[in-house]
Formats: sequence, C-alpha cells, structure tokens
Amino acid sequence: METKHKIWVGIGAVLASGSALHAAADMDSAHSALEVDASVLVASSGEAGEAGEAGEAGEGGEGGEGGEQAGAAAAVSDDTAYRSQLALVRGHLLVGMELYRENAVEAAKTHMKHPEDELYAGLVPALEARNAEGFAGELEELAQRVEAGAPVAEVESAYEDVIEAVGAAEDAAGDPDARGLAQVIVNLVTTAAEEYDIAVGDDGAVTNAHEYQDALGFVRIAGQRLDDLEAMLGADDEVVAEMRSQLEGLESAWPSLVPPDSVATEPARLYAAASRLELAASSL
Repeated sequence: METKHKIWVGIGAVLASGSALHAAADMDSAHSALEVDASVLVASSGEAGEAGEAGEAGEGGEGGEGGEQAGAAAAVSDDTAYRSQLALVRGHLLVGMELYRENAVEAAKTHMKHPEDELYAGLVPALEARNAEGFAGELEELAQRVEAGAPVAEVESAYEDVIEAVGAAEDAAGDPDARGLAQVIVNLVTTAAEEYDIAVGDDGAVTNAHEYQDALGFVRIAGQRLDDLEAMLGADDEVVAEMRSQLEGLESAWPSLVPPDSVATEPARLYAAASRLELAASSL
C-alpha cells in the first residue's frame, strides 16, 4: 500500500503546484480530472491485501500497516507525523469501543489490542523524544477489560483513560498550526483509503471487516480534527468548507459498523477525496 500512498500524494502535489486553488472553476476542473485518474490508477495498481472473512474482524496488519509503521519512524522528528500516528491510535480504539457497545466483542478485541501490538511500540521513540509519558499501561488495562468481557461501563472508563493519555501525548508536541492540522486530516484519509482498498474487492464485496472498520475509525477521527481546524480558522473558511465537503461525501462508504456483504463505494472514491483534501491543505 505504500506505493499507492506515494502515487496519491504525488497527484496532490502536482495539482497544488498549479493555479487550482486560486479560482473555483479551476478547483472544479481539477476534481473532474481526478475522478478519471482515480479509476485508472486504482484499477492498474494490482495491489491487494490478505483477505479476512466478510462480517468478521481479521487481525489486520496487511499492506496498510506498512505505512503506519513508516509513519512511526518519521514521528520521532516530525510533529505532524507524530500527531498522525496518535490519531490512528484514536481511530482503532474508536471503532473498537463502538463495536463493544454493540456487543460485537470478538471484533472489538482485535481493534483494542491492535494499537498496543503494532502501533505503540513504534511510537515509543517519538514519545521519548518529546518527554511524553506514554500510555502503555492504559492500553493494556483497556485490552484486558475487553478480553475479559467486562461490563460496557467498565470498558468505557478504561477507554476514556486511554483517550485522556493520548491527548496528553499530543500536548507534548505543542499546539499544531493550521497547515499541520490539515495534513493530519490528509494522512488519516489517505490511510483510510489504503485500508478500505484492502477491505473491498473490485466487485464491491467486503472481504476484510477489520480493515473496513479501521478505515471508518480513521475518517471519523479526521472529522474530529477538522472540527479543531474549524475552531482555528472559522466555519466560513474556504479550506474548512472544502475539507468538510470531502469528508461528508465519504459517509456512504460505511453503511453500517459491521459491514454488509458488499458496498457501493469504490476505494477510488476515498483516494480521490484524499488528494482533494491535500490540494485544499496546500493553500494554508
């Protein structure tokens, strides 16, 4: 999935180098061209992750996780990469908590343990570089409560403890500027596109529920970060409006938390949205 990530970042950079952000007509033109590029590039990429059973949560860790691990390495010195990695942790936990609330306990387990197993270890050097306390203990407590099938209220309490600790880790990097915050949104949606591409086949069949749910969690956290950006720039800001339009346009990609057998949204739609978000962010 790393190859696709580079392709789509490249498209955004090329579009941003022109005059697309200087006039509404140019933006519309860029969007139309991007729709075509999305279908062509995704169709020709030939990349696929290992498939899990539809409706069940596989372990994850296929192609999309390579990008997450690379991001963890960059997070040591790059605050935007650092915030993006912490946002991915939030996304995994968000869908895990929602699944647990719906009594989908086995599916919730894979999401709750995943940040600890595959993301947290890679983040330790970045946490140490910022003298952040970390949250390994909170993650472990949450995972244990989920594994034991604890009452929802007890799991909720542990979840809130983790989220509070993640927030403290984010604070260790200081306040982000608008451009950095917008780039976190771009990174989240780009990763969501990669995960969704693993989850959904060419015929629309959902073959990996775990990655389908991860993608949903990342886009929902992107929405939270957009709320933060809106508080910084104002609801009438053109970049905020464009980004919100893109995120709202993705809502139909997840008709339910536990996926149906098939979906109507193609992964190309998410890749296109990620590039449009990058294009908008480049004007900040």
